[in-house]
Amino acid sequence: MKYRRDQLDITVDVLEVIGDGIGSKSGIMKNANLSSVLAEKYTSILAEKGLITYKDGRYEITEKGKQVLERLRRIRRLQLEIDELINSVSKELF
Repeated sequence: MKYRRDQLDITVDVLEVIGDGIGSKSGIMKNANLSSVLAEKYTSILAEKGLITYKDGRYEITEKGKQVLERLRRIRRLQLEIDELINSVSKELF
């Protein structure tokens, strides 16, 4: 079964790619596994929100973007922990 990423997953992926220093549109597309249309959509939204900037032909993550990315990573970790707890309780009950 294929896993379909939601908006938060894609946002985290784009911020991580840009945070890793890959700031070209093609690099974002390749490393975040996005089409040109989706890469444009997400970079536009993130730039509008002040999470990334575009200068000299490259995207860069802002300080605000780094802070948001860290909170999103924490959410991912908590989601994983919750899933593991649910699985362990389910095994005990059923």
